[in-house]
Amino acid sequence: MKKFSVIIPTYNRPVLLGELLESLTVQEFNPDEFEILIIDNNSTNDVKKQLKEFIHNHPQFSFIKYIKEPKEGLVHAWNRGVEEAQGELLVFFDDDVTLHQDYFKLLSDDFRSPVKNITGGGHISPVFESQKPAWINKFIMPVFAEIDLGQRSKFPKKKHPFGTNMLISKDVFDKLGKFKTDLFGGKEDFVPGLLEADFFKRVRQAGIPVYYFHDLVVWHFIPQEKLSKQYVKEHIIETAKIKKEIAKEKGFIAYIVLLLKELLRWFALIPLGFYYIFTSQWEKFGMLIKVRWWKTKVYLGLI
Repeated sequence: MKKFSVIIPTYNRPVLLGELLESLTVQEFNPDEFEILIIDNNSTNDVKKQLKEFIHNHPQFSFIKYIKEPKEGLVHAWNRGVEEAQGELLVFFDDDVTLHQDYFKLLSDDFRSPVKNITGGGHISPVFESQKPAWINKFIMPVFAEIDLGQRSKFPKKKHPFGTNMLISKDVFDKLGKFKTDLFGGKEDFVPGLLEADFFKRVRQAGIPVYYFHDLVVWHFIPQEKLSKQYVKEHIIETAKIKKEIAKEKGFIAYIVLLLKELLRWFALIPLGFYYIFTSQWEKFGMLIKVRWWKTKVYLGLI
């Protein structure tokens, strides 16, 4: 049995996958401890050929496994990786990241003993294709899967890792099952983070800690098409709709609590507004107002 199974789903992003693979070539690690599973989620480009060429140029990676998952959707690619993995600890990356050059070495150092009951994630630093727009503030950065918890050792209760850089030991899947394929009317692939939110909710309910590994760093590529207010708006609205559905399923009181929390967040904008206005960050403050308004409209049934 391997120590680590690295699971990388990919779908129609050969250039970014190539950059990720190249970032593996500078890693220092014992290949006997690792397996790398590339899950081709029914791409139209020839992922198998791309991997064959990479292994030809880098024969030390002959242990990379190509796996075809014909059922499209991230949840199906992840679950296929879980099924195929032989390692004690499963490490998930998106195909649009590059790894810190010491990632594998630090991973091996962090997990020398047998791996049991481990869940968590590492540091995710977004890299924008073009200059980051002035209206993007720290409250919007989670839309781009940013994770930076400083020197914390665990995720706060209301936060969770993203599949961009996520670690889950095999025994946790044995206990809790795989990622759910029927969440929220099948929208889990369209709103980033929902699959993870559901899984780590189950993790916490089972009393399993969710650790933060600040030394395990990846850089996450953000393309130009995502650097738009429309993209953020769609993400915010879809997420709010699902939160509203969940609250209503729990009952009337849960829905009222959701509305009251949103009202409190409007009040919280007052001191933030003074700060942004005082520091001449008008666009950031304007975007905060828009985000609150989009969520409020969803919760009140206006969208």
